Amino acid sequence: MEKTAKKWLWLWLLGGLSTLILCLCLVWVNIELVNLSYDIKSLQQKLDSEKALRSKLQVEKMNLTSNYRLREFAARFDLEPPSSDQIRKLK
Repeated sequence: MEKTAKKWLWLWLLGGLSTLILCLCLVWVNIELVNLSYDIKSLQQKLDSEKALRSKLQVEKMNLTSNYRLREFAARFDLEPPSSDQIRKLK
């Protein structure tokens, strides 16, 4: 009878230890999930700000290269229209 009680004790201890290890693994996975969520949110905010900056820069580029503005500068500095080999298209 004493051997049976020891076996049950060892089984209970082993079960308790296994449960503790599994619970700690579950907590670790949840912490990693939260950390990844924060990283994803931070990267999404950075992407949104970069998109906004890109849009502003495209508007500024269009403003700086507008025909009206270029003609205005040409008139101010007495410039002539360029010849065909002097023209380069920007993409």
